[in-house]
Amino acid sequence: MRRSGWFALFWLILGTFVSPVYAQRVLVVRPPSSDAALFEAFGRLKAELALQGFEIVVESGARGPANSEGLELAAAREEAFAAISLQRDRDGTTAQIHIVDRVTGKTVTRKLMISSAPDGPMLLAIRAADLLRTSFLELGPGERPPEDVVGVEESPPPIEVVRFSRSLPRFQIAAGGMVTFEPTLGLAAGAALAAHFRPIPRLQVGLEFVGPAFGGEYRADGGAATVRQEWGLLRTAWNFGAVDPGPRIEWGPVLGAGVVHLDARGEVEPPLVAEQATLWAFGALAGGQVESYFSEAVSLSLSLAALGLIPQPVVAVAAERSAPIGVQGVSTLRFGVSF
Repeated sequence: MRRSGWFALFWLILGTFVSPVYAQRVLVVRPPSSDAALFEAFGRLKAELALQGFEIVVESGARGPANSEGLELAAAREEAFAAISLQRDRDGTTAQIHIVDRVTGKTVTRKLMISSAPDGPMLLAIRAADLLRTSFLELGPGERPPEDVVGVEESPPPIEVVRFSRSLPRFQIAAGGMVTFEPTLGLAAGAALAAHFRPIPRLQVGLEFVGPAFGGEYRADGGAATVRQEWGLLRTAWNFGAVDPGPRIEWGPVLGAGVVHLDARGEVEPPLVAEQATLWAFGALAGGQVESYFSEAVSLSLSLAALGLIPQPVVAVAAERSAPIGVQGVSTLRFGVSF
């Protein structure tokens, strides 16, 4: 099976298992499976809409609607607030995206080039989802289309549609401070910087840089050793809290993995000679985070986590050795700006 086929299978499975019964439906017309590019884009579009909290109704392209009027009738029949169809044009190099939006009573048609690049189907799916989101922006919260517009849902736009149309900012940069605790080294503190990307409303993926963290110290009869730390982690956070744009509270688990650098410097009494040693270790982080958004763009986050090291370093002063430094408690406080 070609790589595009595996991608399509993955996204179809994801869309199937992430889509329990939701109140709001979107109808998506399935293109022929022989068209690898459109079929993969169809799978990715299904997964994107399912992760936004919608129930996906699939209409077979063989018997499904081929034009906007047919889409509108199919959406009304399935009680879907919107319908999307991806069709290859006659010249074979472009795709027509048909969207029937029953919230505003609008029909949108766009013709896009079908890229032969590996990420072409993904970009096509993203453009289709963005076109649907843009269509909803015609009406503000609580607004209704003019009375002479036909084919519009009688009830106000559901909250899922409002959330989808007013999407959260995708990028965030954050800065603050970090405190660690480890029984052997005690407390240490340093700066913390992070950059995050939000592929879907409930998921953050990004990079976290911490350090230098000073204050860790191991004392023995012959002297002491101070330990400085820095680390860089690939970090993900899942949100179980609110996803509405504007002031809100987000909370959920945090996971991370990356590299940790430790630098130990000895302070000993003569005739002993002080030495310096460094170590690079693999670090794995797990914990939880609460983030308070004062507005759509400005937030304050607090995370509590445990950071484990492999291999576990040992600090030595003269003949004395510390216990292995395996797991540290980490507390991070950061201000963030989203855009």
